[in-house]
Amino acid sequence: MPAALGLSTYRWNNNIKSVLLLLAFPLLLLTLVGVVFYAFGWASADPSSHLVPPQAFQQFNLQPALDTARPEDFALSAIYTYWPLVTGIAAIWVLVGYFFNSAMLRAATGAKPVTRTEAPKLYNMLENLCIARGMKVPAFYIIDSDALNAFASGVDEKSYAITVTRGLLQRLDDKEMEAVLAHELSHIINRDCRLLIITIVFVGMISFLAQMLWRSMRFAAYGRNRSRNGKGGGAALFLLIAAIAALVGYVLALVLRFAISRKREYLADAGSVELTKNPEALIGALRKISGHSEIPNVPPEVQQLFIENKPSGLDLGGIFATHPPLEDRIRVLQQLGGLPAEGKSFIPNS
Repeated sequence: MPAALGLSTYRWNNNIKSVLLLLAFPLLLLTLVGVVFYAFGWASADPSSHLVPPQAFQQFNLQPALDTARPEDFALSAIYTYWPLVTGIAAIWVLVGYFFNSAMLRAATGAKPVTRTEAPKLYNMLENLCIARGMKVPAFYIIDSDALNAFASGVDEKSYAITVTRGLLQRLDDKEMEAVLAHELSHIINRDCRLLIITIVFVGMISFLAQMLWRSMRFAAYGRNRSRNGKGGGAALFLLIAAIAALVGYVLALVLRFAISRKREYLADAGSVELTKNPEALIGALRKISGHSEIPNVPPEVQQLFIENKPSGLDLGGIFATHPPLEDRIRVLQQLGGLPAEGKSFIPNS
């Protein structure tokens, strides 16, 4: 945990990252198109001349941009031809994400809205925290799951929301629940949820485009081989292009993931302590959440929003983890609150 949190700088950086991602999104999509078409051109090129045959250009209605008919010409021709379409799709997708991000998250998590009448104590907790920060109370949702987790979402005051699981409500006491709500509210204040929502929308679009290119290349390769020899060949070419499309899409998704700092959880924990003045409550909540946070069937991109997201599969020492370990977060909270670390005491040994 750095000595100086620099919250104003951190929030400003999040705003800058959001704008940069919006500007870079069409470029990332065009990069995916260019790399995949280069691979297709390379695989389709004549072995002796290394030139892409005219039929390949005709299949995709491309005009050579460099008049060399080499794979890089094929890729640039695709970018030049399809950039209006890709940019238009990106713009539409951004608008869809902006206006429907709440509905998309509810569909992905199964969250249901909760009224003040149904959960008056929770609303009072959240309202008091918001009054302390002079902000509008976000919407409230509950996921009907025994898991213990929560997340904040939204891109503006109209869409800001806090979602918790029913298991969290049942297992946490009032002080611990207040600490978790303050943690999620800090994500909204720090603009973390806005940046994460933009990233989730973009990763979903890149995955969709990778699948679309996969199917287009499959159709093109299959049709080209049938017209050449009357057989349903092209399986090897299809597998190669499909693998490249999937790989490039995965790499671009990782690039977007690395735009998100894991420091956000430490800062949200610190924000919770600032609001509640009770680090022990959040420590207790994190200990109860540990080992009980997984919600089945939630997309990995959405899991980045949760207060805890335990890495699954290949982690490589935490390189691809979206959250710092809970043990480290608890240790930092103990330092913030001037509390002894677990197993230690303030009383010196005699």
